[in-house]
Amino acid sequence: MAVEAKNLTIREFASLLAVGNAHENNPAPAIPAEHSAKLIALGYMADLEGRLRMTTPGRARIAAGISN
Repeated sequence: MAVEAKNLTIREFASLLAVGNAHENNPAPAIPAEHSAKLIALGYMADLEGRLRMTTPGRARIAAGISN
């Protein structure tokens, strides 16, 4: 899946934050399928064993904030 832009909407960024803030022992946060597809395609998260996990680029994206 090719993603044309790395700009995230506020809702997509919120989904990224939800996954990034989820504790591994708690249930995974429910985010829209289109958000997870885009965030996985951008390399910000990965689906590991059926659970969304944050990647290092995803953590860097959170640190950069919404405007980047």
